[in-house]
Amino acid sequence: MTIENDMADTPETSNPVVLGRATRRKPAERQEGGASGSDRDQAAGSPEDLIAGFAPFAGLNAAARHTLACNAMTMRVPRRTVIFEQGEVPNAQAAVLEGTVHLSGATPGRPRMLVETVTTPDLLLPAAVLEDAPYLLRAQAATECRLLLVPAAALRGLVAADPAAALTVMFCLTRQFRRMTRQVKNLKLRTTTQRLAAYLLNLDAVKEGSEFALPCDKGAIAAQLGMTRESLSRAFAALEADAITVRGASISVRDRQRLIGHCPFDPLIDESA
Repeated sequence: MTIENDMADTPETSNPVVLGRATRRKPAERQEGGASGSDRDQAAGSPEDLIAGFAPFAGLNAAARHTLACNAMTMRVPRRTVIFEQGEVPNAQAAVLEGTVHLSGATPGRPRMLVETVTTPDLLLPAAVLEDAPYLLRAQAATECRLLLVPAAALRGLVAADPAAALTVMFCLTRQFRRMTRQVKNLKLRTTTQRLAAYLLNLDAVKEGSEFALPCDKGAIAAQLGMTRESLSRAFAALEADAITVRGASISVRDRQRLIGHCPFDPLIDESA
């Protein structure tokens, strides 16, 4: 997916969480440094209880949940913590219990680009974990996050031995593939103004006459919608003409029907009206 904006203004923490084998850190050290640690988080529920309540794992039976919970751990990480780097091979499957994670890519001579935003509840790049292959993207906490870390070998072993568990993980991969397809269609088939209108309409707070704050800075929104900041400003100006009022990070919807008119709902692109 081609994204025009960069992430240069989103530095990582100096002590990133590391889930890949390409580093010298041991798995036990992941709860230190940039992470808030796992010890304080256990009171919020055991790994097995958390797996039972985690939607992507809803199809697992008690035995499968127990298998994944063995040696699993929970962790809270602050905003901007690098959870793993592209090119590393996974040691663990990270599940996002709370918060938002940015997945981005970089190549020599080019700025880092935001590819996808992952929100709870979801798994971070399970395809890399299942294939035991390098991550194609970096994962960085966009907000404070709570993660559940399941040993990669345990997940692969469960999928190989339990057809029902394999089907559960396959459904998760299918949902992620379809979400990415929707995002590509949104980028390829809509103008910048249409993409911004669809984004605003997808925010739960949008109701006619409502006023709400954008969930992140405009640079991150531009990157997420596949446009430059300048293009985002022009798109906001086009919507301000008849549908919204912009005051910094505050948006007031004057006429929701006109906003819908800029980008009518498409069930094959948009996940909600």
